[in-house]
Amino acid sequence: MLVVIGILTAITVPQFVRSIQGNRLRTAVRTVVMAGRYARSMAVLRQTELVLTFDLDEGLVTVEDIVMRALDPGDEAFDEEMDDETGSAAQYAVASRTNLLRRRLEGVGLSWVEVEEERFEGGTASVVYASNGRCMPYRVQVADREGGGAVTIEVDVLSSATTEKVR
Repeated sequence: MLVVIGILTAITVPQFVRSIQGNRLRTAVRTVVMAGRYARSMAVLRQTELVLTFDLDEGLVTVEDIVMRALDPGDEAFDEEMDDETGSAAQYAVASRTNLLRRRLEGVGLSWVEVEEERFEGGTASVVYASNGRCMPYRVQVADREGGGAVTIEVDVLSSATTEKVR
C-alpha cells in the first residue's frame, strides 16, 4: 500500500507544481493586460492622460492619474522653482500623481519592457494613455522565476493586447 502511495505521489506532485507555476504566470499576464485596459478606460472616462508604470525591479504595475496645476507666487513650490540668476519662475506647473491601481506580481517578474523601441531591463518604464484611449505601443515580457515559462504581451497604439508564449 505504501509503495502505491509513493508511486502516485511521485507522479502527481510534479504535475501539481507545474500547474501552480502555470497558473501564477497566467494570473500575472492577465493582471498586466487588465491594467492596460483599465488605464485606457479611465483615461477616456476622465478625459485626461494616465500613466501605466512598470517597476521591473519590484514587480509592480501601477496606473496613475497626472494632474497639472499652475503655481501661485505664494506657493512653496513656486519659491522652490525660482531661478536664482533671473529671479523668475523656471516652471509654472507641477504634476501630482494619484495611484488608481497598484498590483504586485507574485512569484513572477517583468523581464523587460519595450516602449517606442527603447528597451528597459531594470528600473521603471512608463506608458502614457491619452484621453482618446490611445497609447504608445509597448511590449512586456512576464516570466515565471521558478518555472522558466514566459509570455510576451504586445499592445498596439489602439490599446489592443496580444500575448505569445515564449517557452
